[in-house]
Amino acid sequence: MDYEATGTRARVREWQYLTGADFAAMDRARTVVTVSCSPLEVHGPHLPVVADNHEAEGITLRALELLCERDPEIEFVHLPPIYVATDVVPQPGSVAFRGSTIRAVLEDLGRSLAKQGFRHVWVGSFHGGPRHFVNIEQACANVNRDHGIRMVSIFSLLIAKLTDGSTSLETVLGELEGTSSDKLRGDTHGGAVETSLLLHLLGEKVREHRELPQRTVEKDLEERNAPPLRETNILGIVRGFREKLQYFMRESYAGDPAHATPELGAQMLEVLAGHAADALQALWEERLDPAECHSPLWKLRWVFTVPAIGAAFERAIGYRSQVF
Repeated sequence: MDYEATGTRARVREWQYLTGADFAAMDRARTVVTVSCSPLEVHGPHLPVVADNHEAEGITLRALELLCERDPEIEFVHLPPIYVATDVVPQPGSVAFRGSTIRAVLEDLGRSLAKQGFRHVWVGSFHGGPRHFVNIEQACANVNRDHGIRMVSIFSLLIAKLTDGSTSLETVLGELEGTSSDKLRGDTHGGAVETSLLLHLLGEKVREHRELPQRTVEKDLEERNAPPLRETNILGIVRGFREKLQYFMRESYAGDPAHATPELGAQMLEVLAGHAADALQALWEERLDPAECHSPLWKLRWVFTVPAIGAAFERAIGYRSQVF
């Protein structure tokens, strides 16, 4: 997304089009650097694999526009997206990386920005794999510790604020006109939420979705007479990973794509960007510390960030990577 081309005020500038003179004149103290880090990942037969990055970009850039309206001093520099992610749907078209790669890329990025004098770095995402967003959080925490800047994961901040760690948005978006919580229950990947957002953001790139049936992990468990998921402790998390992995080896979306409309996507974008803007404004004004921007899963970060534990975790859920 070329944000300047949309007519948005020039206070959100595209990094790749700036010159040495632009950087020499830049006031680092009132500038935030933003970047999205989400995968190329299969989202059903109807959505482009770049879905997560476009959603992250759309939410982040709309939030920046709202912040520009609220604060006449703040400036933004927007980096090109990064397609490095783990916990992707295990189907052809998804590009997988190790969690350690996510940390290495973002730690190098944060170090480079810190050495140039930037103090505020916000990392967007729209990918609910815990080993993805927790590793983003770890990278941010490491950069903040080592270089004294304020680098945060926007996605982690949002799910802490809105869903208490869940990737389901039914309670956040279920009151919008044209939908309901029941319609969005179990809608976590390529369903009504993401299809609506992409119809709004990338309309012509979305293929036929109106005839796709509703499919969710929960419905799949019911059909197999299996107990529902209860991911409230480590055993529940392990079982949840196993069930979702097995589901996504058979299915490529979870939700109800046929329920999606571009009008619904526009509403969803405004709600999510508005919540992001509120939280990021508190961060910018230092009413919120980066240490308070973690997801609820941060307390279990060792499960998602330590390679040896990750390997044991994969054995426990019966997963064997075809890549690593």
